[in-house]
Amino acid sequence: MSYVPPPFPTDPSFTSPPLKPKNWLTENIAATVLGLLCCCGVNAITGIIGIVFSTQVDNKYNAGDYLGAESAANTAKIMFYVTAGLVALGLIINIVSFFIYGGLMYNQLQNNYRI
Repeated sequence: MSYVPPPFPTDPSFTSPPLKPKNWLTENIAATVLGLLCCCGVNAITGIIGIVFSTQVDNKYNAGDYLGAESAANTAKIMFYVTAGLVALGLIINIVSFFIYGGLMYNQLQNNYRI
């Protein structure tokens, strides 16, 4: 005898749960840590908000709140992009400041220690 799988439910109210959305936790943690190490800590606020919403995705999905999980995932993604943008902006400002003020300091040192 061959195995016959059980019949698929024919109840129209039965729906399979949607796929679990990406939680963006790794990206939010990386952007927050990179922002704290490389730039000022202003982007830590958006990074922490992104981490909080990232952790809510799994909890809401496991509780059956699929729309809430999708909403938390979208908010976590937006917070990641905002944090990453602030990190990029901070790095650009730091690089430009280094070249501008580094050149001015170098010229001032040359003028002060002329022999």
